[in-house]
Amino acid sequence: MKGVSPLIAAILLIAFTLAVAGILGSWTTRFSQQGLVKSEEKDSCVGALGLKSPSFSGTLLTVQVINQKTNFNLSGMVANIIYANATKTKAHSNVMMKDLNFMDPMPPGYSDWLVYNTNDTTKPLRVEVSAANCGASFAADIAVP
Repeated sequence: MKGVSPLIAAILLIAFTLAVAGILGSWTTRFSQQGLVKSEEKDSCVGALGLKSPSFSGTLLTVQVINQKTNFNLSGMVANIIYANATKTKAHSNVMMKDLNFMDPMPPGYSDWLVYNTNDTTKPLRVEVSAANCGASFAADIAVP
């Protein structure tokens, strides 16, 4: 019975190993580059959002929102109005700021006013604002005096 010669078997084994190594190397390179891009985007978010001058009068909540970065647009801005009552908080969560005539995307160095009618005379505890391209981990919040 004839079989594959040991020399040909060794060459096939080496070729197969190199092919698998090439595929894994290519995948690893793409995977690590994607991770670096995401990491750089998240670094751009650190300290990007600033909130100032919160006030509540009657049922109207106003807060100045500032993009404190000089090279990064904030987009998909969302506000959460926090109350002591969880039911009220839920009713005023994930408020799309562009629906309130808020600039979206918000250019670097720009500030705008969030003006929100709560339809409730109960004063909220605080306001949280986040941008979709930064995620909730980089949200800014401020207490309502």
